[in-house]
Amino acid sequence: MRSGASRLPGGVRIGAGTKAALYCLAALALVVWLFLWAERSIIPTLVAIAESETTRAANEVIVSTINEHLATLLNGKVLLEFETGPTGDLLYVRTNTTALNQVQADALEVLQEAIGALEPFTIRVPMGQAFGSKLFAPVGPKIPVKVIPYGTVRAQVYDSYDVTGINQTRYNILLRATCSVRVIIPLISARTEVVTDIPLTTVLIPGKVPDTYLSFPPVK
Repeated sequence: MRSGASRLPGGVRIGAGTKAALYCLAALALVVWLFLWAERSIIPTLVAIAESETTRAANEVIVSTINEHLATLLNGKVLLEFETGPTGDLLYVRTNTTALNQVQADALEVLQEAIGALEPFTIRVPMGQAFGSKLFAPVGPKIPVKVIPYGTVRAQVYDSYDVTGINQTRYNILLRATCSVRVIIPLISARTEVVTDIPLTTVLIPGKVPDTYLSFPPVK
């Protein structure tokens, strides 16, 4: 009668129980290797896609919230004061700091409420895209990933200007909303930042047109 033992080179015998244990260890090692490989291959792609979708959602919320409350934010506020000379020529433009600070504070309040109301959502990533394949990106079953956006927001009113013509300057007052969003998916957490500039007011400041205007191409 043959036993369930095997003989290794050198005459060492391995029993059936030992063989089963070795098979289990090999299977466990394979599972661990597959898990580590999948983690290195799939997780970065899933995080990048989740960050992109969260950024898009946060940006949409910021823009829609400010546009919805813009009339209320600016109601009764004079952001710019204009000083003219005896002939009616514009001498300078002065910003109303008090009004701008109030706009900034009110905008921060509505933005914090809007960002705090962001609800979890699910994105479905095709298997090919999850593995980072460009050729087979839309191929394979879709992996559902639940994203829980959570973040804080900062608001800052600032000004900028640019030259638009001969002695003409466009002066802008903008609201910059900076949203720091933490993307939380199962077992993973990442942070991304969304910066959105929204114009509040723009004024064109004309200057005197000179009799002669010379324009030279840039030196290369």
